Amino acid sequence: MVFPQLMLYPVTKRPVQRTVLNTLADGRTDLIGDASAAAMEWEIGAKGMTAAEWNSVQALFMAASGRWQTFTFLDPVGNLLAQSENLGVSPWANGALIALTSGVTDPLGTTRATHAVNTGAAAAAIAQTLAVPSTFQYCLSVWARTSSGSDATLVIGASSKRFSLTANWSRVSFAGSGMTFGVQIDAGATADLFGMQVEAQIAPSDYKKTEARGGVYTRARFADDELMVIAQGTDLFDAVIRIVNTEN
Repeated sequence: MVFPQLMLYPVTKRPVQRTVLNTLADGRTDLIGDASAAAMEWEIGAKGMTAAEWNSVQALFMAASGRWQTFTFLDPVGNLLAQSENLGVSPWANGALIALTSGVTDPLGTTRATHAVNTGAAAAAIAQTLAVPSTFQYCLSVWARTSSGSDATLVIGASSKRFSLTANWSRVSFAGSGMTFGVQIDAGATADLFGMQVEAQIAPSDYKKTEARGGVYTRARFADDELMVIAQGTDLFDAVIRIVNTEN
């Protein structure tokens, strides 16, 4: 089960922590952080939904039996990719002859970019496959530059778009449907890359760095056992939807 693709704004995202209070016999207290109870919550003000969109939310709510069962939720304010600045580690699956060098000056003035060289005789990609619906619309974006006149190709599933690069940083983006996202580099070509990002929308937003956790939550739940909706018209619905993720 997957939360449907909607315009999920405005949205509030917040981490939730729990502290255990232990009162001792002499009246003193100990406070202990309970890491196992950490959660992430989203409150979505889904305004202006069509009847079809509201019905899709309601159908998922019924299929999940409210808070009981889990579903996949794509963070509407996050980067779906994991390890966005560590392109040489899992879950990245790169061409065998692509060499990566980290610590390159990036467009933000730090040294978090990566220099990529394709030493092979055929084009190869730096790519990541996500556990997401292949039919959703996604936007893949990255900052890129080259000192060798090379091009780069953004790839989403079976679709791609080629971009000419210069010696100056530019943020390029491409929208499409699929489950695999990456940058393809021509044989013998080089490129500096920074800030790879995937979002479940058709245009890029501000870059969000990720580490081991990306924005794909495969065991999210509704936070409530009822949904409240206001029908503003025959094809216009407003609702506040709360979703929580408590499992990694």
